[in-house]
Amino acid sequence: MECHYAILGVELNADDGTIKKAYRKAALKYHPDKNPNCLEEATEKFRLVQAAYDVLSDPQERAWYDRHREEILHRKKYENYKENAFDLWEYFSPSAYKGFGDDANGFYAVYRDVFKKIDVEDQPFKDEGSAGDEWMPCFGNSESDYDDVVHEFYSSWQSYCTHLSYVWESQYDVKEAPNRRVARLVEKENKKVRDKHKKKRNELVRELVSFVRKRDPRVKAHKAELERIATEQAVKAEERRMSEMPAKAEEAALYDQENFEELAKHNERVSQLENMMRDEFGFSSDEDSDNSDQNSEEEQEYSDDMFCVACNKMFKSVMGMRNHQKSKKHKENMNRLKEEMQEDVSVDDLTEDPNREDIEDEIDDRKLTKKQKKQKRQQQKLLNNMMESEPLKTKDFEEKIDPVQESDEVPKLETEFDGDTAENEKSIADDIGNTSVYNGDNETSVISD
Repeated sequence: MECHYAILGVELNADDGTIKKAYRKAALKYHPDKNPNCLEEATEKFRLVQAAYDVLSDPQERAWYDRHREEILHRKKYENYKENAFDLWEYFSPSAYKGFGDDANGFYAVYRDVFKKIDVEDQPFKDEGSAGDEWMPCFGNSESDYDDVVHEFYSSWQSYCTHLSYVWESQYDVKEAPNRRVARLVEKENKKVRDKHKKKRNELVRELVSFVRKRDPRVKAHKAELERIATEQAVKAEERRMSEMPAKAEEAALYDQENFEELAKHNERVSQLENMMRDEFGFSSDEDSDNSDQNSEEEQEYSDDMFCVACNKMFKSVMGMRNHQKSKKHKENMNRLKEEMQEDVSVDDLTEDPNREDIEDEIDDRKLTKKQKKQKRQQQKLLNNMMESEPLKTKDFEEKIDPVQESDEVPKLETEFDGDTAENEKSIADDIGNTSVYNGDNETSVISD
């Protein structure tokens, strides 16, 4: 049975317009009225053309035909193909050939015939006009060029895919299916079986190609030639490197000498500049570094004044700090900080050995971050201002604390100080509130806003 696409002379993916045009051309060619000399043959051809167009012009019938084309064309024709199939297992042994000559029983003649038979078996199952319709490369002989024959042969056959349809391995006949659902299940099972046999065939042929390639003298000779070329290139590269090594060592020594001279000139120039600065301005770069360290300490102290301990914020200007101190949130945070400080203060802390306290503070500072250390310094500064005078007695301290805990509103503290730091310490005392501070023999007065 001939394929419908082959009868009309079109490809498998041809569109409806191409099929219709090919049908008209074939109908005119094989019409009985146009062929009175061979009427019977023309009539049969015309009938096949008409049947092919009837199937391919209907989308449903064409889809069904495409799915079962291999079974329709090859099932009966290759029903006994398995018995006549070409066996490849006997060629997986060195006893299959005798020597590596070009005689009839030699390596090249035996495997040239084997791969030729494999290609011949695939030809009936190849689609005409398709990319796989061409013949596979030939195995060649002992005198064949590696690049033109050997390399092309192995590059093609190592990725071999069989064109055998294996329709004779199908377990069920689609035509016997009672309905479409059963037909689809039958198609699925048959396809699974055919794909299994195709995969087995491909693996078998590829293993045979690997077996032959491993023993091919032409491949071994080419591999030895590549290794020889690589060795020669490595030797030449090593000789080139050794010849260039003295020049590179001399160049490196010259470069080091030039750098040493430049460094000496630079150091001499720096010393001259320092002498000029000392003669002109009366100080050197070392003194500048000391001044810069002193300025950095002053800037650090200034930045500490612009940092709010209670709110954990840094301000860029004095006005911003003052406005922040007047805010309600700042006052609430100060009251909460004050309560925490009052809870932490105890009689033992007031009478503790100062040397031990310094050691513990130093140990704690190692564990704190930079920001936490800054906050701790501010708290310590506030506490030192509070405790600048004589320490509070236990009884007096309890009397000062109790009223604060019972009252809802915390009054603020105004303290008058003598000296240049009166204004700064006054602002600090305003935020602490409700704690009497002794300044000498006189007690500061507590007032509310």
